[in-house]
Amino acid sequence: MFDFFKLKAKPIKRPFQLNELIEILQDGVCITRENGVIIYMNKAAYFFLQLPQNTNVVQYNWFEDFIFENSHSTILKNQLTEQGIIRNFEIQLKTAENELLDVILTANILGDYRQETFGYLFLFKDITELKKIQQQLLQTQKLESIGLMASGIAHDFNNILAAIIPNAELIKISTEEKNPNYKRAEIIERSAHRASEIAQRLLTFTRQSDHRNYEPIYLNKVIEDSLDLLEHSIADKIEIVKNFESDLRLINADEAQVQQIIMNLLLNAADAMPNGGKIEINTENFKISEFYQIGSLDPGEYVRLVIKDNGSGIPLEIMSKIFDPFFTTKDIGKGTGLGLSVVYGIVKGLNGHIEVFSKIEEGTHFDIYLPVDQRFIEIEKPHEAHASEPKNIKLIIIDDEDYVLNILSDTLEYLGYEVIKFNNGKEAISYFKKQENNINYAIIDLKMPKMDGRMVSAELRKVKPDLKIIFTSGFDDHPVTEENLAGVVGFLKKPYSIRQVSRSLEEIIK
Repeated sequence: MFDFFKLKAKPIKRPFQLNELIEILQDGVCITRENGVIIYMNKAAYFFLQLPQNTNVVQYNWFEDFIFENSHSTILKNQLTEQGIIRNFEIQLKTAENELLDVILTANILGDYRQETFGYLFLFKDITELKKIQQQLLQTQKLESIGLMASGIAHDFNNILAAIIPNAELIKISTEEKNPNYKRAEIIERSAHRASEIAQRLLTFTRQSDHRNYEPIYLNKVIEDSLDLLEHSIADKIEIVKNFESDLRLINADEAQVQQIIMNLLLNAADAMPNGGKIEINTENFKISEFYQIGSLDPGEYVRLVIKDNGSGIPLEIMSKIFDPFFTTKDIGKGTGLGLSVVYGIVKGLNGHIEVFSKIEEGTHFDIYLPVDQRFIEIEKPHEAHASEPKNIKLIIIDDEDYVLNILSDTLEYLGYEVIKFNNGKEAISYFKKQENNINYAIIDLKMPKMDGRMVSAELRKVKPDLKIIFTSGFDDHPVTEENLAGVVGFLKKPYSIRQVSRSLEEIIK
């Protein structure tokens, strides 16, 4: 029988000393006197607080030199005095390099045999990366809330513009250029397109841009164009230095949105240097591998844009708020607080990433990573819309806004289509049940009261399963990708011009 008592434990060559165990901890350990003067730090604490290993820590006071907010020092002292222990206290430490470090802090009093306190033991875990993820999530939630409001406003706005733009175009088409009304119609058309751009900025908060309209963009050219536009907005005493990679890859984006990013960041940089300074603009191809993660970006090819200034810098206490909608430090009338939040929304909408680094009186730089467009996209020739011969195609159009319904009907008739129009789904369905054999296409507004576009589409297809549906909306949503939308062959985004309607229908109706 096996004798357990004959077993001998393997001798340990040399037991670990307590101080050795503390030194290999990945969390920071700090021991102080009762007044806060530091008497010991482990290697992790030196690293997190950015102190050289040979630093004499006795010259530092934990409460005065490393606790960022004075009120937190008071809370720590009081709680340790009253309870003798602190657990999982979230706090910000200020490093020797004047940077902020987010930590979870645990603390105990150190006492002698008479139970008199002679010092404190602090254990802290770095949660900086976790806080960054939380901030990104919070930022996303804020933008989504603003986006809900913006989408509603933009929807109504785009419905109005959908009536204005084609009407102005029809007036121009039916009027000689010498006629004063031609010029007036041209001004109306340009103003309406400008208003459409403002609506698009609101929709930027939803980050649901219609990628079908994007095109390959050469970032260096967009920067040059932006600088031309800002020629009189940036003071002569500010030097602009450009370091562009000559063989920069293309990105798939909307040029106007990319221009917004550049102009907002350049103007902010200029505002940070009222007495002059230097702005550096750098572009480069950048590869993210599986072993080097930036934000939540996937490994792959990116273009990196860096805009750097040597201005006043951003205070630490507001760094986490700069991308918040409506947050601004500028005087009333000088800033809306939307600039950086729009930049953030555009970058995220392009599946990119933005980082900011800043030091007081040393400057700020923004790093933006945008994915490279791997596809080859043939640039299309401009498409002009002209009055057409009858196409022998009958469409049914349904929109609850009469002015939008009427101008879309006029536009389609001008282009040669036969149109039956309804301002509600119920009447359209009743008519369609009697005339379905003569109609192969339906243009339906997605956002309607009582019966929305999806419900109307489903009812129409019950009558005629092979009916082809074209949805239209003032939102940027793209319903074609939804599984339950059988028969949807296209999406017409409001506001639309005659040229856009003509080109869209030519692509859809073949």
